[in-house]
Amino acid sequence: MTLAKITHGSFTLERVYDAPLSRVFSAYTEAEARHRWLIRSNGWTVHEYRPAEQARSGATESSKFSPPGAETVLTNDTTFLDVQENDRVIIAYSMTVDGAPLSSSLLTTEFHAEGEGRTRLVLTEQGAYLDGNIEGRAEGSKWLLEQLAKELTAAAAA
Repeated sequence: MTLAKITHGSFTLERVYDAPLSRVFSAYTEAEARHRWLIRSNGWTVHEYRPAEQARSGATESSKFSPPGAETVLTNDTTFLDVQENDRVIIAYSMTVDGAPLSSSLLTTEFHAEGEGRTRLVLTEQGAYLDGNIEGRAEGSKWLLEQLAKELTAAAAA
């Protein structure tokens, strides 16, 4: 059996949202909001989702999903390591594809008030990627941050 080569890497993304810090933090951490922008936003088939009832240190969540039209099944198992309200969320997560390990990552998200009613989110991922596709993970994370922006816009309109 040949083991996949591990590629270690990291990336940092920054995004400014036109929403107050507390609203951005809530949308990032509350289970129902996370379900909308993180789990259901991409049109993938969700086979299973077990959310953390509350994003707090030690909480876990997991999901199984497939890309549109594909039979491939990916999993994501997440542990919240450190959650400080309106300041930061640190998680560790691992992914598989069809049961084989894909990656393990440490993800730190920081929240900073930026002027009147705006929030800067700084996301840093450090990972061990068995597919070597760090750029793809960064692009996927950028897309998810855009989905968070849509969640914030929809919440403001409601």
